[in-house]
Amino acid sequence: MPRVLTRGMVALVATALLLAASARPAPSALSAPSLALFLLGHRIGSERASITRAADASTLTTHFEYLDRGATVALDTTLTFAPDFTPRSFESHGKSYRYFSVDASVPHAPGTRDTFTLAGMAPVSAQGLLIEYWLRHGRPRVIAVLPSGDEVHVAEYPTWFEGPNRRPLLHFAMDGVVWGTESLWLDPADHHVVAAVSNAGLLGFEAADDSVADINPFIRAAIRDRLIEADRIRARTRPIRTGAFALVGGRLIDATGTPTIADAAILVRDGRIVSAGRRSDVAIPRGVPSIDVSGKTVLPGLWDMHAHVALAEWGPAYLAAGVTTARDMGGEFDVVTSLRDAWRDAAAIGPRLLLAGLVDGPGPGSFGQVTAATPGDGRAAVARYHDAGFQQIKLYSLLDRATAAAIIAAAHAAGMTVTGHIPNGLTLRDVVGMGMDHVAHLVVRGVPGSDEQQATIAFLESHGTVMDPTISWSEMLGRSARTPLLSIQPGLAHVAPVLRLMLESADGGSLTPEQAAERLARSLQTIKALHDAGVPIVAGTDKGVPAVSVAREVELYVQAGLSPMEALRAATAVPARVMGLAADSGTIAAGLRADLIVVDGNPLDRIADIRNVMLVCANGRLYETAPLWRAAGFR
Repeated sequence: MPRVLTRGMVALVATALLLAASARPAPSALSAPSLALFLLGHRIGSERASITRAADASTLTTHFEYLDRGATVALDTTLTFAPDFTPRSFESHGKSYRYFSVDASVPHAPGTRDTFTLAGMAPVSAQGLLIEYWLRHGRPRVIAVLPSGDEVHVAEYPTWFEGPNRRPLLHFAMDGVVWGTESLWLDPADHHVVAAVSNAGLLGFEAADDSVADINPFIRAAIRDRLIEADRIRARTRPIRTGAFALVGGRLIDATGTPTIADAAILVRDGRIVSAGRRSDVAIPRGVPSIDVSGKTVLPGLWDMHAHVALAEWGPAYLAAGVTTARDMGGEFDVVTSLRDAWRDAAAIGPRLLLAGLVDGPGPGSFGQVTAATPGDGRAAVARYHDAGFQQIKLYSLLDRATAAAIIAAAHAAGMTVTGHIPNGLTLRDVVGMGMDHVAHLVVRGVPGSDEQQATIAFLESHGTVMDPTISWSEMLGRSARTPLLSIQPGLAHVAPVLRLMLESADGGSLTPEQAAERLARSLQTIKALHDAGVPIVAGTDKGVPAVSVAREVELYVQAGLSPMEALRAATAVPARVMGLAADSGTIAAGLRADLIVVDGNPLDRIADIRNVMLVCANGRLYETAPLWRAAGFR
């Protein structure tokens, strides 16, 4: 989360409010009640907490546990602290998200000024103690957090009222515990956490005590706060050009498959490409500013076809990585629609956001906010998403056959397409035969080159099925623990320490590097076979290393045997075509949206150059990327 953003929040808090807050008496009692836990707004577990007191120290003990799509995630933590809430020791072991382990030990906290101990968003009760520490120590500008080494900033909002009784709660924002700003509400009587809106594994995650009947008002309040901050970032992070301008002198790769133009010009006016081609053929009107991009390469803006944008911070991060269009594959309804609208209307910095509405079956292992137990439920879910402007429906694992069929039929009748997972009890051929248009993740089975696999691929091609492999995500989760994540994701070096620590904890465990490489090779062979058979491949990350994983996805397609042009088209022209937007974007041609990137180098000669985005033009607004990275909290 951007440090500058939170400092701006602090600066905007009224002086009178801060003075009043500093005079607030200490709570009469300190408690840590149990909290219900939510993932994407769906209740999934609980955090049990207790505080024991001694003369010179107290100890918070928590057991944090939830069920995520059938997998149990559990974390046990103890935090011992002095009467002024200075940590004495800290232990936290287990997982806070199903892929990311926590193994944090600070047996003897240094006890230095403005230092606290915490390892990510869990336990939530410990975050409440961090705020208490901030209050008791004069609201320091920054708190160093061990063991991650990251810095946390806290800001206090005016009192926010919850529920029908409009009960006053203390309202805070914290930046640096996870990537992105969190919102927390504390009880004024004893300062326990009443509600928190954060993220786990970069998905929307919430917690609330028993007094909260509905978590959604807190989710909506948190996204409102984040969008106010995002608007302030937008005001500070201005495009270097809007309206009419030209990019001249660079090599042009228009992603249509035609040869590169060595000395090109692209004329942009009011968000659209007016003309593009050889510099000698493009007339640039007098008075239109030109930006010299000699030695650089101009390409269409990239697409991430498997996004999960739970945070406003994704907006500037995506643009900095050259991603000008992303498809969200199942987020919290109010969050993704709010981000879509803010980015579309330029009220915040971000890409164009397309939406796939997630629908799962019911039960304790279901995923997301929207479930359907019957065909009627499924049709109602489709209607809700359609009315809110979603382009697709995403099927999930617990849907039964009849409900999945009803959803697909209703989506098609509404002019929407269908993507997602293969529901349990059904096969890939079942759902594609029922009309599923896209498939998420590389779920084609069989030994590469076998008759079984070739038959499946031929079946997919005959149905026009689109494949979203998310192979960079699989590579990250399946790498050997002996293979540094930085070696395959160099962009990891620039993320916040707390985010890097989380991502580096995911791996294939006891797999050797050779075994991991063999698994990856088989997947890449399947991708090449799909592509050669004519099955459309689209680049998607399923989050990965935020924003920068799009480049790794494209690199892996080249490693699979696609040409650099074919790999680039999988992240530009092909997604636009399969989403019905080829006449609007995905290539560089007159009349299309001015979604462009300028990279240092030539990705057709060296595909890794796709990482070197220097300028990005999103719907006619041209930015330098360095300020965007800083706005997203990257270093």
